[in-house]
Amino acid sequence: MSIWLGTAALFVPRALPRLLGLDPEATRTDVALPLLVRLIAARNIAMGAALLVTPAPQAKRTTEVTLLLTTLDAAAVLVSRHRRNVAPRSAGLSLTVLATSAAGAVRWHRR
Repeated sequence: MSIWLGTAALFVPRALPRLLGLDPEATRTDVALPLLVRLIAARNIAMGAALLVTPAPQAKRTTEVTLLLTTLDAAAVLVSRHRRNVAPRSAGLSLTVLATSAAGAVRWHRR
C-alpha cells in the first residue's frame, strides 16, 4: 500500500490530496503542496521497499517505524479535520490506513 500510494502521489501531487479531501482551492494555489506531497511519497515508497527487501528480524523493526509514522500522519489529519481544514473522508481514510497498518504489524509480530 505504501508503494502504491507513494507512486500515485509522486505523479499527481495536487490531484491526490484533492481526492483525499483537501480543500480544492488549496490544492490549486498552494505552491508548497506538491513538494510536501512528493516528500511524503518518497518516504512511503522507501518504507514499502524496505519492508519488501529487509530480512525478517529487521523487517519487524521497519514495521514498527512504519506504524509510528502512519500514526503521526493520522494524528496530523485528525488535527486538520478538527480545525475543518480537510474533509471527513480524509479522516476516515487516514484511520482506515492506520487500522490496516496496525493489523499488519500485529500479524507480522505474531509470526
